[in-house]
Amino acid sequence: MAAPNLSFKALDSLYFHLAGAGNTAYVTVVTSTRVYVMTLTAAATNTIQLLGAGRILRVYIVSKCAAAGTIEMSRVSTSQIATATPDVSVLARADIEPVTTSGLPLIELIWDFS
Repeated sequence: MAAPNLSFKALDSLYFHLAGAGNTAYVTVVTSTRVYVMTLTAAATNTIQLLGAGRILRVYIVSKCAAAGTIEMSRVSTSQIATATPDVSVLARADIEPVTTSGLPLIELIWDFS
């Protein structure tokens, strides 16, 4: 599998697609030019507009899992979560599964592209 293209131009967008009701997540995107921080809304598409050209180096995601779900990071606004083999616009994807139905486990993800 080829490495994803993590370079971007000024004003490009990075999309986070979340599937699964009740999951609250926080993302920190570290690029070669600055750091972006955002709260990710459950069962929605969340957008970070990258203000200067550069390269994505690392992405940190922390999520409280109220229900099973998926987080996908993409270059396009349309989610491909239901697609088993996404196209090259999807940069990363994680499946989140609560350990028990009564608990709210904390999930920490690090996607390192450096």
